[in-house]
Amino acid sequence: MCKTLSLTKINIVAMETPRIMVIGSNITTVQRVSSYCLKHNFEVFPYYGIPLVEEITLFAPHALVLCLPIPDDFLSQILQPYIFWSEQPLEEKLLSVSTSTELYVHLHKVLEA
Repeated sequence: MCKTLSLTKINIVAMETPRIMVIGSNITTVQRVSSYCLKHNFEVFPYYGIPLVEEITLFAPHALVLCLPIPDDFLSQILQPYIFWSEQPLEEKLLSVSTSTELYVHLHKVLEA
């Protein structure tokens, strides 16, 4: 009986829905990116503005999607893997995505790491 209970707990943990936090100052962009994540069955927490580290910790996301622009000093505070979302081409050499397909592919890469 104890082994079955233990096995059940492992299965539940393995089936946990990935939590994605979408962060940005543009409400329309955050809503659009959040809807892309929801379509792929992720648990999504949209955040309008720049959260405190404590606020990120409360949601305990597996990954962040950062809708640019994001202040540089914010990046040094976060521990979770992140993906940049930008609807404009970037001159910098940042890896960013701009379509729902790219977002899905990169989120899976980040979550598998």
